[in-house]
Amino acid sequence: MKRTIRWNLLASLLLVPAMAVAQAQQPGPSKERAPPAAKVTKEQAKKIALERIPGEVTDVVIEKKGGKNVYVIEIQSPEQGEKDVFVDIETGKIVGTD
Repeated sequence: MKRTIRWNLLASLLLVPAMAVAQAQQPGPSKERAPPAAKVTKEQAKKIALERIPGEVTDVVIEKKGGKNVYVIEIQSPEQGEKDVFVDIETGKIVGTD
């Protein structure tokens, strides 16, 4: 009986961390990857946004705005401070700024 309990305990101690590591290595949603429906790349979206608001791009993420997936391009502009430009990932059109 004690032997069974020891083996079960040992197995648990070895398997749980291994499962956690394996799960952490699973690819999940990435800010860098565009969804399969994206026709506009992150680099194209940055260029489009910089045409609207010149400055330095500090971050790019994909979010859902107004029912559409958009790139949110964060720009640090000398004239306007920090601004966000929303670029539709399917059309490349600017759908808003913040």
